[in-house]
Amino acid sequence: MKCLIVDDEHIARKILSDYVSKVPELELVASCNSALKALNHIKSDRIDVLFLDIQMPDLTGLDFLKILPNRPATILTTAYSEYAVQSYELDVVDYLLKPIDFDRFYKAITKVISLKDARVEYHSDSTSPQHTDKLFIKADNKIIKVAFHEIVVIQGQGPYVQIITVDGRKIMSLQSMSKLEELLPANFYRIHRSHIVNIDHIDSIDGNMIKLQDQTAILSKNKRDEFLKLIDQLNLLGD
Repeated sequence: MKCLIVDDEHIARKILSDYVSKVPELELVASCNSALKALNHIKSDRIDVLFLDIQMPDLTGLDFLKILPNRPATILTTAYSEYAVQSYELDVVDYLLKPIDFDRFYKAITKVISLKDARVEYHSDSTSPQHTDKLFIKADNKIIKVAFHEIVVIQGQGPYVQIITVDGRKIMSLQSMSKLEELLPANFYRIHRSHIVNIDHIDSIDGNMIKLQDQTAILSKNKRDEFLKLIDQLNLLGD
């Protein structure tokens, strides 16, 4: 996996570079002292793993992540623990507090490898996701088949997702909400950073609360108008 290190501290870059060199699965593409320099590498090179500091001049690590259209698997490296919650909202794989020892570094890398192996695979006679009605999820050290119509709601929980089905199954998988969202058909909608719902299973909408069987999901304010317009287009609300 090709890696990019972004940190304004020379010693931090040196430590991470040394750690990367110890892991056979990793290859260091570049080590940058600013997010702006890193952007050029992301545009021109294939980057699989991004080691990103948060507190940097000109552009912070979190702001940098927000402008990246296709984010690599990201491991944040910082001396400040207060950014942990905000970082997981951006689907980072791990959050390393400085000073970083090799054992903790390697644990983060194993998460990246697991995430790569756990990506959703489609089972279809066609290569187009639009022609399939099911997906396979890696969870609990096995591959589980889930039909789209069985899925009620998907909940984001840090670097994991929990898929809840009509029969009450709860399938936990190391998977990015953003990556999963790209694979789902049109009757699924991300109503909140932590919730994707199957519109076919909605029982009621009350303010910002959506009821789906015995589950409740939160509709964010900035998604409300677009979501209700979609519902209207699907003739679920009537005239």
